Amino acid sequence: MKKDLKKLSRFGLLAFAIFVSFLPILNPLQIFSALQNYSFDTFQRILPRNVYAEDPVVIIDIDDSSLSRIGQWPWSRNQLAQLTNQAYSAAALGFDVVFAEPDRTNPQNLIASYPENAVLKKELSALPNNDNLFAQAIENHGTVVLGQALNNKNKSLKPLKNKFGLVTQGDDPKLFIRNYLSAQRNIPSLDNAAAGIGSMSIGNDDSVVRLLPTFERVGDQLVPSLAMEITRVAVGASTYQIKSSNASSEEAYGANTGINNVKLGPLTIPTTPEGNAWVYFAPTENITTVSAADVISGIIPPEFFDGKIALVGTSASGLLDLRSTPTEKNIPGVTIIAQFIQQIFANEFLQRPDWLFGAEFLAGLILAISITLGIQALGPIGGLSVLAVGSSGIVGTSYYFFKSKLFLVDPISPLIIALSVYVAVTFFNFLFTELERSRVRGAFAQYLSPEMVNRLAESSESLILGGERKEMTFLFSDIRGFTKISEQYKDDPEALTLLINQLLTVLSNAILDHGGTIDKYMGDCIMAFWNAPTDQANHRQLAIESAHAMNNALSEFNQNLEGSLDFKLEIGIGINSGECIVGNMGSDKRFDYTVLGDAVNLASRLEGQSSNYGLNMVLGENSYLQDSSYQIIEIDKIAVKGKSSAETIFTCFELETKFTEDFMDKHKLFLEKYRTQQWIPASLLADELISSSNQLELYYGHMKARIDEYKINPPSSDWKGVYVAQNK
Repeated sequence: MKKDLKKLSRFGLLAFAIFVSFLPILNPLQIFSALQNYSFDTFQRILPRNVYAEDPVVIIDIDDSSLSRIGQWPWSRNQLAQLTNQAYSAAALGFDVVFAEPDRTNPQNLIASYPENAVLKKELSALPNNDNLFAQAIENHGTVVLGQALNNKNKSLKPLKNKFGLVTQGDDPKLFIRNYLSAQRNIPSLDNAAAGIGSMSIGNDDSVVRLLPTFERVGDQLVPSLAMEITRVAVGASTYQIKSSNASSEEAYGANTGINNVKLGPLTIPTTPEGNAWVYFAPTENITTVSAADVISGIIPPEFFDGKIALVGTSASGLLDLRSTPTEKNIPGVTIIAQFIQQIFANEFLQRPDWLFGAEFLAGLILAISITLGIQALGPIGGLSVLAVGSSGIVGTSYYFFKSKLFLVDPISPLIIALSVYVAVTFFNFLFTELERSRVRGAFAQYLSPEMVNRLAESSESLILGGERKEMTFLFSDIRGFTKISEQYKDDPEALTLLINQLLTVLSNAILDHGGTIDKYMGDCIMAFWNAPTDQANHRQLAIESAHAMNNALSEFNQNLEGSLDFKLEIGIGINSGECIVGNMGSDKRFDYTVLGDAVNLASRLEGQSSNYGLNMVLGENSYLQDSSYQIIEIDKIAVKGKSSAETIFTCFELETKFTEDFMDKHKLFLEKYRTQQWIPASLLADELISSSNQLELYYGHMKARIDEYKINPPSSDWKGVYVAQNK
């Protein structure tokens, strides 16, 4: 049978290799897209774009120095008018800012503040409007481009009518370009004065900017990006040409393939099918940047901008529109626009031709099949050799195409496919051995914890009697009212068994999910521990988290059973920490991995006390956590049955319970009055606390009943507030 299975597996593994090769096409959970982006980012970091001396782009930076010299943003529009006038010789001046509201510092806005001062009103009325000054400066300049922000908020606000011509060839570009519902525009006087209006939207949802849109749309209107519109104005072009699939000389691999490129005068910008263009990033320190304050003050002479493309943006703290790129984190958005314009004029574009995806798929398929055949013929070492040679070839080819052609060839997807196939086929060589081991493990896992099974599998030395002293945390959980529940099922014990098994399953999962080891089941009781067989430094916290998870799982379990039972299942939990002996206990013929010690017994006793106090959980003082993750409340000092020494005990709630500071202060005062035998004040405080907390209502009721008993039979004068438990 083994031989037949192995023979069949050879064909099965080839089929598997072919199937895996199709995963980049299926792209589950966008995994391969993420890997592809990582490889393209790596290429850009290794070989960033050069910035040449004749580069025309300069950033006018509204930096921290500018804010300290001119004042906080937004600046008066007359200041921006002055900036515009100083850059009058720029081939294009673009603002990466939206001026959606009139200038708040307009002199006319101050008239209403001084209604009784006629002289001042007259003088203010005579002063020029700052917005008009800025609009006049924009019009006089002649090549100013303003931005508008596309969004999906105000559906009634449409973008400004385009100031350019548009020619399309092939399929309608509106089919592929991202659509928005509205646009946030500048005030009309500024928009009307500008030579162009461009969209400031990035156009993608990725946290890393790799592409910028050439065009976006609002309804039926196509809107160029700010970078494209600045470029158009700079070169003096009047018309865009968008070339899509099915245009003359353009192939379409199916209906509506997408956009191929955008032409602007002598410039051609290759795009993705969605009309986006890859940005080839250069080191930002190589981009010419001047301070806006230096421009306004004249430190930067107007001649500096002769023939340049100037972009006004900000790097000032608090004003940043920060973005991440493949080469840098947290750079201003205006820098990305500058990078895009630079590469347009440098004619250096990253591209992914249509045929690349097919070539990548074929490379992955061939390598996967070669590895499969190599392992079957030569073993794992032979397959590893094929993997190494094939991977080197793919990586080298990808690097060559990026360096020489600026083609974005994905090497990672074929490598992931090849590696997956290698691992799968190599694993098959050990399959039969692992199947046998799994069978043995599966048998023992029904009796032992997973940690213990792994320990036995790793070392036969674990199969000896003995133990070690260790500090651990223990949890006992018991179903309350189990006898009463059993009575209701006395005629249907199978249903009772099914119910209890289902409940123990969800409770056990909560323990295992928080790293606990289940020692044993004792009827309806669960015993678990932490910090063995593996070390867990946070074993106290894990046990408490597990207890909360058990209570939450129980609530969900009761909800699912609602209607089928006329009662709700409840559990009590006791948790304690301390030293014990942990190891293999029993005889030399049969033994169990368990724990022994007083701390274990105390945890069991605390679980038994939980119902007396009306609480879901009781903690021993050694399990107390000084941790803000929970609200831990002291509830009593108790000497449990079988112990003479007193133990301070606590209960624990998740933060959502939100006990107030006043509540906690009154609770502490209640314990103080109780322990000093001030019965009447303690009883009154209990009444007040009952009305403040549903979670502790039963606890305070229990303590009031105890106080009433002490009023009749008071403890001795030297009593320290320790309650001696009479039951488990």
